[in-house]
Amino acid sequence: MKITWKSTEYGQFGFHAELDEYDGTPPVSSLLLDHSPQSINPEREAIAGYLAFGHWASGDLHLPHKLGPNTATAIEADLKHIAIRPSPIEYYPKALEQGIRDVEVSFDLKSLVQSSTSISVLPVSDWNGSLRTLHSIAVASNAFALDAAASTTFPSIRARLAVAVLFAGDLSADRLLIKNLSREIPEVEISRLTNLLLSARLGLQANYRPE
Repeated sequence: MKITWKSTEYGQFGFHAELDEYDGTPPVSSLLLDHSPQSINPEREAIAGYLAFGHWASGDLHLPHKLGPNTATAIEADLKHIAIRPSPIEYYPKALEQGIRDVEVSFDLKSLVQSSTSISVLPVSDWNGSLRTLHSIAVASNAFALDAAASTTFPSIRARLAVAVLFAGDLSADRLLIKNLSREIPEVEISRLTNLLLSARLGLQANYRPE
């Protein structure tokens, strides 16, 4: 699978997946956003691309930009029962992005109208465009379609989490707090997601319940 970052003629941005012979077929070929992040760290971009399309990937996984060996190892470890080879890998030390605050992540507008710093990922079936305040971002995306197709015994949030990872730098996020889930994520999946994000110096707390 080859993943590239593209814009569309409709003013959307996001990942586009080109399939190889051993890949599965996702429900859509692109993870689209109605607004582009201001800046994307290559390591976080790699993790986000894998989160969006990793469920269907097998064999070579060519990502938009060069990633470090630690990030590549984290991706390989997440799919330990399926051979996957992330590329292109750059073998010299690079600084990872460092955040300064917790950022709440939700898949509705509840966090946006509160005072907390937040990223709201909204379905394009109900919303379009984006809205930004001093401390929050709401953006429409088709990530919900990818998550619905990837869900098995529990609801997947990986594609929607990919959107949050892409915007984490815009809000100087140190840790993402996933809230307002209709069903809790199993501990095994939380551990896998945590390990992926930590490879790009981004913390994660799932099943977050604010006091």
